[in-house]
Amino acid sequence: MFTDIINEDKVFKALELSNLSLETYSFTNCTFENCNFINSLWRNAKFYSCNFICCNISFVKIDGCFLQDVTFDECKLVCIEFHKCNKTFFCINIKQSILLNCNFSDLGMQRTSFCKSHLKECYFTNTQLNEANFMNTDLQGSIFHNCKLDKADFRGAKNYVINLQSNTVNKAKFSYPEVMSLLKSFDIIIE
Repeated sequence: MFTDIINEDKVFKALELSNLSLETYSFTNCTFENCNFINSLWRNAKFYSCNFICCNISFVKIDGCFLQDVTFDECKLVCIEFHKCNKTFFCINIKQSILLNCNFSDLGMQRTSFCKSHLKECYFTNTQLNEANFMNTDLQGSIFHNCKLDKADFRGAKNYVINLQSNTVNKAKFSYPEVMSLLKSFDIIIE
């Protein structure tokens, strides 16, 4: 599929890349549009300033993968263990995408955007999410534990459950009526 192990400033469209190994490949300023990556191997691959648009990135193994300034726009990401990526310079943004069962534990994700996405049963444990953007995002079944959510923006977000005793949310923004879900972690009765 790829003629070079090092790729710069290229656009890849409508490629079937399922079960393909991209191990040790490097991509800089590349765009992947309508590509299918199901069950592919990204171990130690490097993606710098890349855009994924309308791609299916499901069950991809990303151990040691570099993701720096990478955007996933209108993508489907299933069972991606982002916590296994190389944590140095890890920086992604997600727009209008569907994420199922993805793990973001132990990552520094300050100012990351998840705007207008659906994050179902995703895991955020010990995750630095200061100033993250969750505006208009559905967080059904997602877990936040021991996260820093200071100045994060949850306006218009729904289906979130954030325990205020195990996460910090200083100056985070929420909208009514969804903000009432923050009280679920307390043993109180509201009438």
